[in-house]
Amino acid sequence: MIQILVLVVVVALAGMCVYLVIRIRAMEVAFGRFFQSQDTPESIMQTLNRYADQEHEQNKRLKTLETHARDIQTLAEHAHTRIGFVRFNPFADTGGDQSFCLAVLDYKGNGWVLSSIHARTGSRVYAKQILLGQSSHNLSDEESTAVTKALKQNPYKHAAE
Repeated sequence: MIQILVLVVVVALAGMCVYLVIRIRAMEVAFGRFFQSQDTPESIMQTLNRYADQEHEQNKRLKTLETHARDIQTLAEHAHTRIGFVRFNPFADTGGDQSFCLAVLDYKGNGWVLSSIHARTGSRVYAKQILLGQSSHNLSDEESTAVTKALKQNPYKHAAE
C-alpha cells in the first residue's frame, strides 16, 4: 500500500515538473529577447544583474555631473558678466565723448566701476569698488548710470529659455 502511495506521489511530482518546464518554455517564447538575446545567450538574472550594474554606474556618473554643475554655478555667480558702459563729454570746451565709465559686476552686483576723464591736458582714470550694487564712494551721474545698466542685465536670461 505504501509503495503505491509513493508511486502516486512520484508520478504526481514528475507531472508537475513536466508542467512547470512547459510553462517556463512558453514564457521564454512569449518574452523572447528579454529572456535570451540572439547576440549573447544569458539568463534573465544575468540580464537583470547587468542592468543593475549599468544603473549603478549611471547613478555614479549623474552624481558627478551634479557636483560639476554646482561647481560651475558657483563659478558663474562670481564671474563678472554684468557690464554697463557710458560715454560722455565732461567739459564743454572739448569735443567728442572721449570720456567713459565702465561698470563690471558679478551676479550679486559686486565688482567695480572704472571712469576715464579725458581733457586737453591729459586723461585721468578712477576706479571704485561696488558691493551689492552700491559703492562706499560717491558716484558721478555717469558712474551711477553705468552701474544701473550693469545691474539690469540678467546673466542667466538665455539659460532659462
